[in-house]
Amino acid sequence: MAGRKTEPVDLPVSFERPLRLFAYVVGHSQLLFRGERDTEAGLATTVELLFTDVGALSIRDHYPSLTVRLASETEEERLRAADGRRWHDWRAFVLETGSGGDGHVVAGGVFWAESSGPAGYRSFLIPSYDLPRFHPDRPLPSEPDTVHTARPRRGGSTS
Repeated sequence: MAGRKTEPVDLPVSFERPLRLFAYVVGHSQLLFRGERDTEAGLATTVELLFTDVGALSIRDHYPSLTVRLASETEEERLRAADGRRWHDWRAFVLETGSGGDGHVVAGGVFWAESSGPAGYRSFLIPSYDLPRFHPDRPLPSEPDTVHTARPRRGGSTS
Protein backbone atom coordinates (compact mmCIF):
# COMPACT_ATOMS: atom_id res chain seq x y z
CA MET A 1 0.00 0.00 0.00
CA ALA A 2 2.98 2.22 -0.57
CA GLY A 3 2.37 5.60 -2.11
CA ARG A 4 -1.15 5.94 -0.73
CA LYS A 5 -2.38 7.86 2.24
CA THR A 6 -3.32 5.60 5.18
CA GLU A 7 -5.84 7.10 7.57
CA PRO A 8 -6.18 5.56 11.07
CA VAL A 9 -9.78 5.46 12.30
CA ASP A 10 -11.52 4.03 15.34
CA LEU A 11 -13.40 0.76 15.21
CA PRO A 12 -16.12 -0.39 14.87
CA VAL A 13 -16.60 0.10 11.16
CA SER A 14 -19.77 -1.02 9.37
CA PHE A 15 -20.34 -1.96 5.76
CA GLU A 16 -24.02 -1.75 4.81
CA ARG A 17 -23.57 -3.85 1.70
CA PRO A 18 -22.81 -7.46 0.82
CA LEU A 19 -19.21 -8.59 1.29
CA ARG A 20 -17.85 -11.97 0.22
CA LEU A 21 -14.64 -13.83 0.82
CA PHE A 22 -12.50 -12.97 -2.18
CA ALA A 23 -9.10 -14.44 -1.32
CA TYR A 24 -7.19 -16.08 1.49
CA VAL A 25 -3.49 -15.86 0.71
CA VAL A 26 -1.99 -18.45 3.04
CA GLY A 27 1.66 -17.72 2.21
CA HIS A 28 1.22 -14.03 3.04
CA SER A 29 -1.31 -14.55 5.87
CA GLN A 30 -3.81 -12.22 4.21
CA LEU A 31 -7.60 -12.43 4.15
CA LEU A 32 -9.52 -10.32 1.63
CA PHE A 33 -13.24 -9.62 1.51
CA ARG A 34 -14.78 -7.69 -1.37
CA GLY A 35 -18.08 -5.92 -1.89
CA GLU A 36 -18.49 -5.53 -5.64
CA ARG A 37 -19.86 -2.49 -7.38
CA ASP A 38 -23.53 -2.99 -8.32
CA THR A 39 -25.15 0.09 -9.86
CA GLU A 40 -28.57 -1.62 -10.01
CA ALA A 41 -28.45 -2.01 -6.21
CA GLY A 42 -27.17 1.57 -5.75
CA LEU A 43 -23.58 0.51 -4.98
CA ALA A 44 -21.37 2.76 -7.11
CA THR A 45 -18.07 1.59 -5.59
CA THR A 46 -16.19 -1.60 -4.80
CA VAL A 47 -15.11 -2.05 -1.17
CA GLU A 48 -12.20 -4.21 -0.06
CA LEU A 49 -11.53 -5.30 3.50
CA LEU A 50 -8.07 -6.77 4.12
CA PHE A 51 -6.78 -8.49 7.25
CA THR A 52 -2.99 -8.84 7.39
CA ASP A 53 -0.74 -11.16 9.41
CA VAL A 54 -3.68 -13.50 10.02
CA GLY A 55 -3.09 -16.08 12.74
CA ALA A 56 -6.56 -17.54 13.26
CA LEU A 57 -10.02 -17.12 11.84
CA SER A 58 -13.59 -18.29 11.98
CA ILE A 59 -15.56 -16.68 9.17
CA ARG A 60 -18.43 -17.01 6.72
CA ASP A 61 -17.86 -16.86 2.99
CA HIS A 62 -20.47 -14.11 2.58
CA TYR A 63 -21.97 -11.36 4.75
CA PRO A 64 -25.09 -9.40 3.72
CA SER A 65 -23.70 -6.53 5.81
CA LEU A 66 -20.80 -6.49 8.23
CA THR A 67 -19.49 -4.68 11.29
CA VAL A 68 -15.86 -5.16 12.34
CA ARG A 69 -14.94 -4.33 15.93
CA LEU A 70 -12.19 -5.14 18.38
CA ALA A 71 -12.97 -8.03 20.68
CA SER A 72 -13.87 -7.27 24.28
CA GLU A 73 -11.40 -8.36 26.97
CA THR A 74 -13.53 -11.45 27.70
CA GLU A 75 -13.77 -12.39 24.02
CA GLU A 76 -10.04 -11.90 23.54
CA GLU A 77 -9.20 -13.99 26.61
CA ARG A 78 -11.38 -16.83 25.25
CA LEU A 79 -9.63 -16.66 21.86
CA ARG A 80 -6.18 -16.58 23.46
CA ALA A 81 -7.06 -19.63 25.56
CA ALA A 82 -8.08 -21.52 22.42
CA ASP A 83 -4.75 -20.75 20.70
CA GLY A 84 -1.64 -21.37 22.80
CA ARG A 85 0.74 -19.47 20.52
CA ARG A 86 2.19 -16.08 21.47
CA TRP A 87 0.12 -13.33 19.91
CA HIS A 88 2.94 -10.82 19.36
CA ASP A 89 1.17 -7.95 17.54
CA TRP A 90 -2.09 -9.78 16.83
CA ARG A 91 -5.45 -8.34 17.79
CA ALA A 92 -8.83 -10.06 17.83
CA PHE A 93 -11.40 -8.59 15.45
CA VAL A 94 -15.03 -9.66 15.77
CA LEU A 95 -17.14 -9.86 12.60
CA GLU A 96 -20.83 -9.18 13.22
CA THR A 97 -24.01 -8.99 11.24
CA GLY A 98 -27.30 -7.67 12.55
CA SER A 99 -27.90 -10.97 14.31
CA GLY A 100 -24.77 -10.73 16.51
CA GLY A 101 -21.26 -12.21 16.52
CA ASP A 102 -20.69 -14.23 13.38
CA GLY A 103 -16.97 -14.83 13.40
CA HIS A 104 -13.56 -13.50 14.26
CA VAL A 105 -10.15 -12.86 12.76
CA VAL A 106 -6.97 -12.76 14.83
CA ALA A 107 -4.63 -10.57 12.82
CA GLY A 108 -1.96 -7.92 12.94
CA GLY A 109 -4.03 -5.33 11.11
CA VAL A 110 -7.13 -4.51 9.15
CA PHE A 111 -7.42 -2.14 6.19
CA TRP A 112 -10.31 -1.11 3.98
CA ALA A 113 -10.86 1.18 1.03
CA GLU A 114 -13.28 1.96 -1.79
CA SER A 115 -12.67 2.27 -5.51
CA SER A 116 -14.92 3.15 -8.42
CA GLY A 117 -13.39 0.36 -10.48
CA PRO A 118 -15.54 -2.27 -12.18
CA ALA A 119 -16.03 -5.80 -10.92
CA GLY A 120 -13.65 -8.52 -12.00
CA TYR A 121 -10.21 -6.99 -11.53
CA ARG A 122 -7.33 -7.65 -9.19
CA SER A 123 -7.24 -6.25 -5.68
CA PHE A 124 -6.38 -2.61 -5.08
CA LEU A 125 -5.32 -3.36 -1.48
CA ILE A 126 -2.92 -6.19 -2.38
CA PRO A 127 -2.05 -5.50 -6.02
CA SER A 128 1.33 -7.23 -5.72
CA TYR A 129 -0.44 -10.56 -5.37
CA ASP A 130 -1.81 -11.79 -8.68
CA LEU A 131 -5.42 -12.47 -7.77
CA PRO A 132 -7.72 -13.96 -10.40
CA ARG A 133 -8.91 -11.52 -13.02
CA PHE A 134 -12.28 -12.53 -14.34
CA HIS A 135 -12.18 -10.05 -17.22
CA PRO A 136 -8.50 -9.56 -18.17
CA ASP A 137 -9.50 -7.34 -21.10
CA ARG A 138 -10.90 -4.67 -18.76
CA PRO A 139 -8.60 -1.87 -17.65
CA LEU A 140 -7.47 -1.80 -14.03
CA PRO A 141 -9.20 0.76 -11.80
CA SER A 142 -7.45 3.69 -10.28
CA GLU A 143 -6.27 3.03 -6.76
CA PRO A 144 -8.20 4.69 -3.92
CA ASP A 145 -6.80 7.94 -2.56
CA THR A 146 -7.21 6.84 1.05
CA VAL A 147 -6.92 3.47 2.76
CA HIS A 148 -8.40 3.21 6.27
CA THR A 149 -6.94 1.18 9.13
CA ALA A 150 -7.85 0.61 12.76
CA ARG A 151 -6.02 2.78 15.26
CA PRO A 152 -3.24 1.00 17.18
CA ARG A 153 -4.21 -0.66 20.44
CA ARG A 154 -4.15 1.69 23.38
CA GLY A 155 -2.16 0.09 26.21
CA GLY A 156 -2.67 -3.55 27.13
CA SER A 157 -0.51 -6.60 26.79
CA THR A 158 0.82 -8.07 23.54
CA SER A 159 1.85 -11.40 25.02
